[in-house]
Amino acid sequence: MAHTPIEDDSAGNSPITTPEEEVIMDETEEQGSDEEMDEDENEEDLVVSADKVEIIAGAHSDQTAMTFAFKEEDHTLGNSLRHMINKNPEVDLCGYSIPHPSEAKMHLRIQTTENTTAIDALKKGMDDLYDLCAHIRQTYEQELAKGDFERVDASGDSKMV
Repeated sequence: MAHTPIEDDSAGNSPITTPEEEVIMDETEEQGSDEEMDEDENEEDLVVSADKVEIIAGAHSDQTAMTFAFKEEDHTLGNSLRHMINKNPEVDLCGYSIPHPSEAKMHLRIQTTENTTAIDALKKGMDDLYDLCAHIRQTYEQELAKGDFERVDASGDSKMV
């Protein structure tokens, strides 16, 4: 099976690119510090590096069905992203697989209705997953700030803080 690498630019940043359209996804290669993540509430779309995601070649004329290969990813991202993408009513099928346990690679297959493309469904799924994680983080930090929790030490004894 042939693989189509994502086009790379000289700065080392590259968007996912198809022959007909260029899409920049909201995903980062590495997670920044807490301060960096909180800096800009209205973040712009970030570029996915060519060494992170590639589109596995198939019928190039059919933009509604594509397989994406995510490098250095596993079930954590695969299952979460699959769930978020499947919630989109424009998606007919979304599934993921790990081709081989010794390979650090995850394949994500997306098939959509004629109303959208697989790339758009992936972008929406990534945006939705990012928003969900941001909400969970914000809620956790708010509850933690209240200080209404128990501490459990190594012996199993708990005390209110």
